[in-house]
Amino acid sequence: MTINSSWGSTNDGGAAAGPQITAIVIGLLATIPALIAGIRALRDRVLEVAASGATVVAGVGFVVVVLLVVVPAFGVLPLAARDADAYQEQQRLDELDDIDAGFGPGSAEEVGQKMQECVDDALRLLEVAPSTARTTTWSTSGTTAAGNTCRAFHERIRLGEQVDRSSTAERLRTAWKARGDHASFFERNGVLELSVHPADATISWIRADNQLIVESDCIP
Repeated sequence: MTINSSWGSTNDGGAAAGPQITAIVIGLLATIPALIAGIRALRDRVLEVAASGATVVAGVGFVVVVLLVVVPAFGVLPLAARDADAYQEQQRLDELDDIDAGFGPGSAEEVGQKMQECVDDALRLLEVAPSTARTTTWSTSGTTAAGNTCRAFHERIRLGEQVDRSSTAERLRTAWKARGDHASFFERNGVLELSVHPADATISWIRADNQLIVESDCIP
């Protein structure tokens, strides 16, 4: 496979660079050791006829690799790098366009507002007054996979030992399983988790700590 065919068949951010580098490595590993071994054999006059033939074949193979793989790479690898940068920039802009178009929340603060209903429903279900629950809210900064700066919403609600863990598990499991198409329920290792898709966030109950945790994706 040459770099030209690889480049012509890809348009996903410089993916041609990978196959080309692989072709260079394989080609050089297949020819250079054989060429060196043949030259050493000729120098030491060991099986001269066989060594001469092997050296010629290895030399021809090395030239082919250089002409068809290595030389084109000097032009195409920089092009692949530029294409990867352009692709990444387009992904970044598309992500911002999705936010502007209303696909998902536009900020960590908006996530908190969207998830407040879930928190209130859980506390009401568990017969816990919001004023008695110890709540901590914060945000963290980061960068999305597309390269945009972002912030994630976090909230911790400590239920306290007065809230029975067995009945909490049963109530939340029943309620969260019935949430419908815009949410997904998971249960594993003492953790109940409800993913709320419109908010790009989850609310979890951790049995060991008897607390509710709200966490969002990093929102640009």
